[in-house]
Amino acid sequence: MKMPTLSRHFGALSCFLGLALLGACQTLDDFGAKLNELNDGMGQYAEKTENTGPDLAPATLPDFGVGDAFVFDSGRAIYVEKISGDNFVWNGGGDYRFETGADFTGPNLEWSYTDKEDRKRSGTASIKDGSQSLWPLEYDKMVRVSTKSENIDPDTGKVNSYDQWLTCKVPATERIEVPAGTFDTYVIECSRYYGQWWMQTTKWWYAPEIGFYVKRDRSWNSGSDHSESLMTYGPAPTKIPKKARDQLAQTVQTALENNNSGDADKTRVSSLGISVTPLKTFKTDKGNWCRTYRQELSSHNRTSQQIKSACRTDKGWVVEDEVAAKTTAEK
Repeated sequence: MKMPTLSRHFGALSCFLGLALLGACQTLDDFGAKLNELNDGMGQYAEKTENTGPDLAPATLPDFGVGDAFVFDSGRAIYVEKISGDNFVWNGGGDYRFETGADFTGPNLEWSYTDKEDRKRSGTASIKDGSQSLWPLEYDKMVRVSTKSENIDPDTGKVNSYDQWLTCKVPATERIEVPAGTFDTYVIECSRYYGQWWMQTTKWWYAPEIGFYVKRDRSWNSGSDHSESLMTYGPAPTKIPKKARDQLAQTVQTALENNNSGDADKTRVSSLGISVTPLKTFKTDKGNWCRTYRQELSSHNRTSQQIKSACRTDKGWVVEDEVAAKTTAEK
């Protein structure tokens, strides 16, 4: 007679509890696998709550361009430094680099940084065959992902390998307000396990409108917690490709020289949209003509905006922050 699934799980649990009396009826790894199956399988018996958040269409994987930046109220700022095939190499500050796919809920595929003791740390991770994808996002979706990770001991050079698994779900949608604005989001929760032990849970509020998360909460088995909310986002003027930086500089010159206040000069470089709008014209005490202007950079539904000033010289319009940077370098 075929034993019901739930009964088989409890049978495995009973077998483990009786190891001391009955002998090793299964290995610890077998028990871990059975317990993981039990944890996953019990979800079918839980009462499902009705989603009271906004009704959102299924959300596809986000996309990014070089220079796309995100700044959080925790002080963390990241931007896309380069694109490597289907993956994205992010700069997390200093020499911290990490590579991901479009799915930010997955592990960092490569990472490296220098720690406080001036030791170089690095590692890699991969997603095992048979893992499921959470995308496209839909309410009440749940998947399981298995990963293999390796890191290099900075003192011995030894490679440490370990397997982990995650359960990821979309338990709700929610309208949320953060410093960057108000967004309709999918709530995503991923819990990470080593064997049968819970290690960490991360919760994201993903806004399809901008293709990124606007809030992230993290908790560890050590008892520590961390939360951060998005403050600003969009292409960073100093991090976009050189061709786009050159085009931005040329557009600033053209707009300030030819456009009336309020009239925008617009152009595009690949997927990046550039707009420069003069706002006000004034004359300084030294008789120099200056203008304030707004520049906007847009890509993948994300827009950054900066208000700047420039003054006219015999060499063209000199942007205020470029003068400040030159003065600092001369000191």
